[in-house]
Amino acid sequence: MDNTYNGWTNYETWNFKLWLDNDEASYKRIQELVKACNKDDYELASSLSDLAHNEAPELHASFYSDVMMASIREVNYLEVAKSLLEE
Repeated sequence: MDNTYNGWTNYETWNFKLWLDNDEASYKRIQELVKACNKDDYELASSLSDLAHNEAPELHASFYSDVMMASIREVNYLEVAKSLLEE
């Protein structure tokens, strides 16, 4: 089964990158992470993953919190990092 979405690994990865590029505050924060990673795609991927997990809203245990966290885990942070470093 092919789960790719608009040229990205999956919908979750595409959506994460979309929000990084289309929200001004996120874009500025990401540019700081890109500068700080010294062109190390794995370091940037780790920082992006930390950001996504740390910025997730606190939800009480529920179907919705499980789905949200599952989606965050599905993001291919390395693919996003490589894309950001190419820009």
